[in-house]
Amino acid sequence: MRILKFIGVFLGTLILTFFIVFGFNLDALKTLYNNSGDLQEGQEWVSKATSLKGLTQYIGSNPQHTTIVSRSVTNPDTTIAYRADKPRTMGTLSNFFLITTYARLVEDGKIDSDELISLDKTDRFLLPYIDESHHDDAKTALQNRDAITNEGKVPLNKLVEIAIIYNDLAISDFLYYKLGQQAIEETFDLLELDSTDLPLPFSGLYITLHPDLNDNKFDAHFENLSALSKDEFREKVLNSAQRFRTNDEFHDQVTELFEQEQGLGIGFKERRNILSLFPKSTGQELTELMILLEQNELISVSVSERVKGIMDWPYQEQGLNNDFKYYGALYDNRLGLLNGIDYGASVYSEEPFGQAVFFDSLQVAFWFHMSSNLMHQDYQQRMMWDPALRQATLQEISK
Repeated sequence: MRILKFIGVFLGTLILTFFIVFGFNLDALKTLYNNSGDLQEGQEWVSKATSLKGLTQYIGSNPQHTTIVSRSVTNPDTTIAYRADKPRTMGTLSNFFLITTYARLVEDGKIDSDELISLDKTDRFLLPYIDESHHDDAKTALQNRDAITNEGKVPLNKLVEIAIIYNDLAISDFLYYKLGQQAIEETFDLLELDSTDLPLPFSGLYITLHPDLNDNKFDAHFENLSALSKDEFREKVLNSAQRFRTNDEFHDQVTELFEQEQGLGIGFKERRNILSLFPKSTGQELTELMILLEQNELISVSVSERVKGIMDWPYQEQGLNNDFKYYGALYDNRLGLLNGIDYGASVYSEEPFGQAVFFDSLQVAFWFHMSSNLMHQDYQQRMMWDPALRQATLQEISK
């Protein structure tokens, strides 16, 4: 009886999460039906990982899917480093390099943080069914915060902040071109990164990955792209993004196809698998950046403080002051991927931490389970203030 009750609760949560992600409409119901087989993948872990303690068991048993790096600034001997050097898909964690570049250019007087930007300009980078609701939510939030002028313009600093809070891919791509590839590459040089790929425009990534735009079946198209060198793939993505940005005919063609296909027109597993072609980094290198940020040594004190002012949105908006003295983070959540980078100190120990956590290429059912209650965010935050969870994690990864 208990297992039947659990299955019922899981299925209800799964369906609710699905419709929140994909929309309440008949097309979404059809998508759910067509992917019913994929939704069986990883169900054995759903019943085992109903708590963070259970999640640590998943972490220990699935090193191919997880990276955990949690380091204290004041006590590095307590560092947890699990698959720390394994390259992992960043997703929107790559926005960290956009906001660092933005902060550097503002501090150098090269751009004006109060510059008014026409919000319509960000719509140019929007792909139908590719996190489209995030863009709508971001614009609604700007409206609710009275950040939009009567002429439909928004201060650049508000645009940056809202892009991070809502993981708005369209605004991220606008910022990519606003800041410029050269400035982003200069930031990489200043940070002396060895294991992190340069960011790429999300519009270019999804256009490049769309099999129908390349007159191919998914498996063959994915195999062809996987065979490209990193430089060849990067050039292909940048060319796609540039055409989408500047060529009206191509823009209309792409938009129409993504509308017709409801995005990429592929199944859940395929959507998960394509993320392996996105830019990557390692938990070790991203954690080192969080430590530099924590110590105000990310390029400069002023750049560090400006970046913190953007990343501290969870502390400001999620009521974390009961557990944290201060806290900042970037997270991503897309099918098959849950990750985050953060810094902070709890009110209990006041011990400063830098962290990077990746749940990568997850089984479909298990991703829905974790995603439904943002379990990865809860896990990551509690790793800073809950010694019992740190101990449970250490026990599992040492087996």
